[in-house]
Amino acid sequence: MLDTQLKIFKTVVEKGGFSLAAQELHMTQSSVSQQIQCLESHYGMKLFDRMYHKIKVTQAGSALYPYALELERLYQKTNKTMQALKADITGQLQIGCSMTVGEYYMPEILGSFSRMHPLVLISMEVANTEQITSMVIGGSVSLGFIEGHYEQMDMLVDRQFAGDQLVVIAPIDSKMAIKPMSLAELMNARWIMREKDSGTRRIFEEFLISRGLDPKKLNICAEMGSTQAVMEAVKREMGIAAISRLAIQNAIKHCELSVIPLEEGGIERTFTMIYCKDRFQTCAVEKFISYFIEKATN
Repeated sequence: MLDTQLKIFKTVVEKGGFSLAAQELHMTQSSVSQQIQCLESHYGMKLFDRMYHKIKVTQAGSALYPYALELERLYQKTNKTMQALKADITGQLQIGCSMTVGEYYMPEILGSFSRMHPLVLISMEVANTEQITSMVIGGSVSLGFIEGHYEQMDMLVDRQFAGDQLVVIAPIDSKMAIKPMSLAELMNARWIMREKDSGTRRIFEEFLISRGLDPKKLNICAEMGSTQAVMEAVKREMGIAAISRLAIQNAIKHCELSVIPLEEGGIERTFTMIYCKDRFQTCAVEKFISYFIEKATN
């Protein structure tokens, strides 16, 4: 019972209140308060000062918190050690993927991993590169898989994998797809772009700059929050777009879109796996990291 109370205490400290801790732990606020009172009774001292609907950690609470933190880490290590001895890995695998990786690269790998380890509960968040990086730092996901460049940080481990190429797409009967064109010739065409924080957009704009062109001079007629939305807009002749070759394979196969060959050549990019260097990783997460690296490098 004491370890449960210490877990509740730790959550109250980190959330800054009984109500938020109750939400995090899926408990009622009165149950959280009762467990804290039992803990205070056990040690014979107050752990929180309650003033004007706010709480403040007491000196005793501040002294207890590191031990509650260490106890949780010890439980995690114990569970990890015991899981490693079992044939079947269990637990949660929470990952975040940027749009292209999440929609067109990761599903096959997650599917095969899930068949090997059916007891692992997998969840995947899909957002843009900047948002996924923030999720990894904040701890809402254990692993991030992003496209394009990101700001390297000492707290993050990063590993590049696979690769992709951006291509410029047009409606299936577009005359622009007949022969190679330069990006300079295409600047005044109507462009459909991903949102500004998108890894796809960032890579394309960097490629323009490397060729002496100003991305601000693109004739942008629309911005879309997903790759699929961009493709649908191009199909409906709203304009042209720079998009992942992975994403358009089926559309090309079914003659729904055409690719404009560029005189400048291919727009190459890599994908990157990131995770926090010092954060504890469960057995399920470590197993997936090894599995993913093996798949991505073969």
